[in-house]
Amino acid sequence: MMDLVNIKIDGIEVSVAKNTTVLEAAKKIYKLIPTFCYHEKLPIFGGCRMCLVYDVKAKRSIIACGSYVYDGMEIETENEKVKEDRKFILEMLFTRHPLDCPICDKAGECDLQNWGTYWGPQHNILPITPFEKIRPEEDWESDYLEYVSNRCVLCMKCVSVCDNINKSHSITQIERGFEILISPALKPMDTSTCEMCGLCVDICPVGAILFKPFKFNARPWLLKETYTHCSFCSLGCPVVIDHDDKKIHRIRSTAELEICAKPYLGYDSFNTNRLKYPKINNNYSSFDDALQEVIDLLNEKPSQTVIVVSPYLSNENLQKINEIASKSGAYITSTITLDLLPLLEGFGEYTPPSEEELKNAKKWIVVGNDITDTNPVITYYMNKKVIAISPQVERLKKLYPLIIDAEGEQIIEKLIENVDGSEIIVYSNYFYGEDAYRFGKKLKEVQSQMQNKILLIPPYPNGFGIINIVENLSYLPDIISKIESEEIKNIILFGEDLAEFLEEDKLKEILMTLEKKIILTPFEDGLALVCDVAIPLNTWTEEDGHYSFVRGIRKVKTSIKSNINNNKTFEKILNQLKSGSKQNIVKSTYGKLPAYFNIEKQNIWDVSFFSRRSNNLTGWKIKNFSTVEED
Repeated sequence: MMDLVNIKIDGIEVSVAKNTTVLEAAKKIYKLIPTFCYHEKLPIFGGCRMCLVYDVKAKRSIIACGSYVYDGMEIETENEKVKEDRKFILEMLFTRHPLDCPICDKAGECDLQNWGTYWGPQHNILPITPFEKIRPEEDWESDYLEYVSNRCVLCMKCVSVCDNINKSHSITQIERGFEILISPALKPMDTSTCEMCGLCVDICPVGAILFKPFKFNARPWLLKETYTHCSFCSLGCPVVIDHDDKKIHRIRSTAELEICAKPYLGYDSFNTNRLKYPKINNNYSSFDDALQEVIDLLNEKPSQTVIVVSPYLSNENLQKINEIASKSGAYITSTITLDLLPLLEGFGEYTPPSEEELKNAKKWIVVGNDITDTNPVITYYMNKKVIAISPQVERLKKLYPLIIDAEGEQIIEKLIENVDGSEIIVYSNYFYGEDAYRFGKKLKEVQSQMQNKILLIPPYPNGFGIINIVENLSYLPDIISKIESEEIKNIILFGEDLAEFLEEDKLKEILMTLEKKIILTPFEDGLALVCDVAIPLNTWTEEDGHYSFVRGIRKVKTSIKSNINNNKTFEKILNQLKSGSKQNIVKSTYGKLPAYFNIEKQNIWDVSFFSRRSNNLTGWKIKNFSTVEED
């Protein structure tokens, strides 16, 4: 049983757990207590003193965020003493804070503005102009993050979130007292350990840290907010999309503080080179004419046609595509048949760890590639001992892991040597084909013998959705072989994943071999330029849908208005299909992956065909590569 204590807050009785802070107790009865330095997911700092309340029995003001309740405690949150305390703190902050709200990007979502309106001085107390409130400047040497020292209220949340949530330790404080400045641990910021998650920007209560691509772009009160789940990878982290129905202006974290560079920097990929109308032979056409090309192909030549489905599509989309393949009899495949499908066929029935098990894990073993590039947010959960069994560990070094250098079969051997049953084994992508199948079997053996929890987190969002929904998947290398032998002469691509895995020369060869190439894609560049027919496709920001993330099925909500609807497009195709013969399938035993497949280690800036189209991510990549070359 939980020990409860009874307290009074502004005369209202409330029972709370013994180890509850006054601030958290006040939230239970919806009492508003202002804060700058507090966040429920960060260690208590107690530096801003904005949350002062009055302890009646102690006859003094105390900080609500760092004071714990006791039985019989009486708290007043709005007596005259408390109001004077808050006013004095705000006076100090406003004395050194420039009155530049009209040009500050934080205007409209600034805690200093809000608390000043409620409790602060309503006029300038000291005869100091905004131009005289000057502090030393600190240049972060970043193309994406800007620090404005004059606006800083010294809450230290940015340093805390970088140390305790992201754990990259990229920023720190220099100097002391009112002269404190926030500075990168290493400059330039963009080429340091910074992972560009943007948490320091999101958590800053004022406009001291700014996101440069958003600067002077839009006022927050003119934008709409969509609370949804990020669909850049299989974690499905909660995020907020700020938009105006036509354009995404930024993607930021929720109070859960779970975001990485892929959405934070990569949001601009949704605004770039979008295919808005169908094309036939690179000439704009009507939707009906373009869809008729798909329908005719599937009705007339299903046994010579393959459908390639993308893990960036929702479950609803996958269901329709599965019905199209089943009804027509065409082959269907996906790039997930290279890694996730053989892995799970080797592993067998899979149940991921619960959210609670992830949060309470005492030991982690990270296997294969550096997950800080493919699924960075999972590293935010790693608060205990970490072992990395990998041929290359880079950003994961932030967790000070025990690094065991291994590759290929050695990874399996080292894993068996280091497992004791108490850890969560985390695997993203490293093995392919028969190697993935064999690794899956070994993981299952380890779990059966040691009772470990296994976390399989693909770098793409809805691989589990494809496996659960799409039937009769053919192994992609066998499909390529059938294209080479001209048994398959036509291809229908949903998304551009094929270009991510086939080497450029091989992709050109395959496309030249095919008689008919149709693509449904969000983008007008890339494969749309070399296909006979290109049909627009919505992304996860433009259409409601469910995704099978590793943390369960989550609904992804529409933010941008679109003149198309994926499901309606697929429904039109489905309704005009003739029922074909039994569906074609090629499913051999998994072999070694042919050499023409590109399975090099992925980096965070080019982990998908979305990321590669982001100017922000590409600029970050170029800056890092340029630094390496200079060194």
